[in-house]
Parts: sequence; structure tokens; C-alpha cells
Amino acid sequence: MRNLVLCETPDDVADAAADLIYDAQTTAIKTAGIYHLALSGGETLRALFERLSSPEWKDTMSWESWEVFWCDERAVPPDHPDSNFKAANDLWLSKVPVSDVWRMRAESSDLREAADEYARTLRSRLGLSSPILDTILLGMGKDGHTASLFPGHKALKSGSLVEVVEGDDPVPHRLTLTLPVLNRARQVIFMAAGEDKADAVLRIFEQEDRSLPAALVDPADGECLWILDHAAARLIR
Repeated sequence: MRNLVLCETPDDVADAAADLIYDAQTTAIKTAGIYHLALSGGETLRALFERLSSPEWKDTMSWESWEVFWCDERAVPPDHPDSNFKAANDLWLSKVPVSDVWRMRAESSDLREAADEYARTLRSRLGLSSPILDTILLGMGKDGHTASLFPGHKALKSGSLVEVVEGDDPVPHRLTLTLPVLNRARQVIFMAAGEDKADAVLRIFEQEDRSLPAALVDPADGECLWILDHAAARLIR
């Protein structure tokens, strides 16, 4: 079931997400001794990365008990400006002592093998049959895509853990986690800010438009939290 967290500004969205992550990591570490988090890219999440590397949070989180994964990655080297790994690493991960960072090798010349390799990593770290992440952080495009799952794409129907998403020049190919992985998470946190997201938010929350990939993410045995700023939520009641 989706639950809304309404905020005034994009900065407030980042603050709310940081609070939720702190609570989730505390619970996971107390229960299992480790916290498994998966990241996406996007401007809204970049603000969160900056928060998590700030003094307020840097000395608060139990970083040594974290393992970090990625929801999706463009087929570019890890030092490329468009790399989701680079954004998170530059703004946050390089500044804190996270135990293990498992990036997608999307720069590989064989993306299918890279996808299969990441699936093997998920199984080895999270469970052989049904990998379960504690928290998945997702953004949403104005077209309703999330991770690298786009409207109408065949990856939406995939039963694999990780899929290759073909791009059209100049948009690179990508790797992405699939809906079966996203919907097994204990917690999914969507972060959306800005007026350009308002139409997609309306279609998901009031029109139940399941043609939008973000509308298909709602873990049956976990929680799905949407943190929206005022602009993104302006069309919903």
C-alpha cells in the first residue's frame, strides 16, 4: 500500500528520506546485523546524497554495517558524468565508511553478461531464491518511469532479476533491476519533486494508471512511501 509523505520543498523531501533511512537501517542492523540499500539516480536523489554526507548524518549512521547496491545504471564508465555510481560516489559514498559497495558493471561490452553477473551478486548477498533489499530508493521521471523501467518496455514483464534496456543514440543502453526485485523489498521510498512530476503523480494516485512503471512498484509484504514536495503533489487531493 502506498503512503504519502508531503513536504514543502525539495530540501524537505531529502530531509524526510534521510530520517526514514536512519530508522530503516537501525531496524535492519538490530535484526540482522546488516542493512541492504539500493540507489537510483536523478536530481532529487542527489540532494539526498548531499544530506547523507553532511555532518548531521555522517557521524550518525552505522555505515560499517551497510551494503549498497544500484537499481539501474547507464552503459557508461563509472567516472562518466552520466554515471549513477559517480553521482552517489562523488557526493556521498566516497566520504563515509560504507562496508560494501556493489556497482553495476554497465561499462561492459557484454551487457547481458553484466546483467547476469549483477543478478549473481544479488543472490549471493541477499538470498539465492528471492533477493530481498531492506530499502530501495527510487525517483520518477515525468513520463512515470522509475529505475530504468520505461512505459511499454518489455523489461516490465521480465522475470529476471536484472535486465538490459536498449537505448537509442545518444541515449545509452542501461541495466536495471526488474519489478520482481523492486516488489520484494521491505521498504521502497519514492522521492519526487517539481511541477513536471505532478501529472504522473495524479495518474498514479487518483487515476490508478498502471501504464506508468512507477505505479507497478508496491511491495506486497513491504511498505511503499512516496515523499513529494508541494509542486509534485499539487494536483492530488
